[in-house]
Amino acid sequence: MNFYTIYPSEYIDRDFSFDLKGKQEIVIDYFKFDLSNQFLKNPRINLDYDNIFSDQLNEILETDFYYSSSGILLFSKRFFNKMKEILEDECDFYKCYVRNEEVDIYAMYIKRKNNLLDEDDFIKKDLAIDEFFIARDTDKPYIYVVSQKIVDTINKFKLKMNFLEC
Repeated sequence: MNFYTIYPSEYIDRDFSFDLKGKQEIVIDYFKFDLSNQFLKNPRINLDYDNIFSDQLNEILETDFYYSSSGILLFSKRFFNKMKEILEDECDFYKCYVRNEEVDIYAMYIKRKNNLLDEDDFIKKDLAIDEFFIARDTDKPYIYVVSQKIVDTINKFKLKMNFLEC
């Protein structure tokens, strides 16, 4: 089985990223490290970006996956609408704000955990798990993979993002 990570569309400037504003540690602890449920008490994600990208923001928002310097997976409303029911057993989604304005960006929390890594911290080549769309590692929850199954589904819906094979 092939596994991938998600990348923004190829025509988006690689230097662009959304950055977390405010209580960054609480958000990162929940989404990336699975350390605390403190985020759930006030589930608000406020994002920012470098002003040099202001002219490109509309073009960036026409794609379906956005790079975040924090490593949190950010998706478009189009992705959310097409995939939320398909992924409901494996993910939760949280609406985001950009500069305190509500926007059509959703942060994904990956619920499904598996032992993905071998002793050298590479994705196991013989990973034998039941079919899934997306999972993160049990010991290193900031590492995730998506399956060929989700790649095929995203391609079927013509969502704008790329994948890199692990």
